Amino acid sequence: MSPPSATEEPTFTVAELNAGIGTVLSRAFPQELWVRGEIANLSRPPSGHVYFDLVDADCALSVTLWASDRQVVNAVLKRAGGAVRMTDGTEVRVRVRVSWYAKRGQVSLRMLSIDTAYTLGRLAEARELLVQRLRLEGLLARQPALTLAPVPLRVGLVTSDASAAAQDFLTTLEASGHRWDVVLADARVQGIDAQASVLRALERLRDAPVDVVCIVRGGGARTDLAVFDTEPIARAIAVYPIPVLTGIGHEVDTTVADLVAHRRCLTPTACAGALVERVGDWCTRLHDRRRSIARAALRAVDRSVVDRLARQLARDAPRAIDRATRLVNTLEVRTRAVDPARTLARGWSITRDADGHIVRSTGDVRPGVQLVTTVNDGTLRSTVDD
Repeated sequence: MSPPSATEEPTFTVAELNAGIGTVLSRAFPQELWVRGEIANLSRPPSGHVYFDLVDADCALSVTLWASDRQVVNAVLKRAGGAVRMTDGTEVRVRVRVSWYAKRGQVSLRMLSIDTAYTLGRLAEARELLVQRLRLEGLLARQPALTLAPVPLRVGLVTSDASAAAQDFLTTLEASGHRWDVVLADARVQGIDAQASVLRALERLRDAPVDVVCIVRGGGARTDLAVFDTEPIARAIAVYPIPVLTGIGHEVDTTVADLVAHRRCLTPTACAGALVERVGDWCTRLHDRRRSIARAALRAVDRSVVDRLARQLARDAPRAIDRATRLVNTLEVRTRAVDPARTLARGWSITRDADGHIVRSTGDVRPGVQLVTTVNDGTLRSTVDD
């Protein structure tokens, strides 16, 4: 075969073309630059490096935060007071250096720093626009217009069932001495699955026999609480047919979910405390009215009638008390027979999957599924191997 003539188009080898692309990239982007996008597929392997994709519309670039650069980035995040955390779905503006991997023909970015003000600004901007839309539609006033039951002893609780927030909430209710009936709808309250999980929990409680629904979670970075600034959750709470109380984050945190709720409480403990206070106030008013009625009755009823009624009461009361005592004893026996705590104390347990569904057979799970098992004195977490 004769060699190509000088007039033919040149033919590059793959190595030559990759080298040429690398040269062009180094000339076009010779120094560090800022790039913005949304974090996706973030991973933190044991090596200490951090890997993620920076996505924008239908485009994506691979980003590597080497362990040697991670200390600088962590210092920037720390100066922001812990308000920003790098998680999937977070919008970021990062300082990078463009790298070209010739052997693979692949462009990647080396992360060097992060602009926390950009992330917080984007969150604040999106939050303000959403609040304006909800206000114009009258959705900020719908929940507050609902009437909260005077004795809201039946409570729907949306939170992570194993969280400190759940423990604080339930402990506060229990310490009050009132008889609460709590329906817990387990939900993830941060991360990319949190929005769908909270919405599912609210839907499960929609037809439950509850007087009020409480959404609680502990404090965290501003980016961790971002799920409660999303439009789907805000709208779901605003149009919810049952009064919703929120106890989200720390005292300084206010989310859109707080603004559309029937009442915003500062913390999970404060949320439970608001219910305790309402029931306590009702009991106090009931006691005061009972005493007032009793005083009025004594003044209005003739003393001889009182004496006659007293004799009749002395005669009939023991029989009535005896009947009531037998009924109470019967009900107590029946109640104890179906008490889940007694069942657990006998060695039984209840196992749920990550969505809170009870596992009734091996067919309900698959390898890799996270399980939560409730036993007599606590909960156990496990992973299905086989």
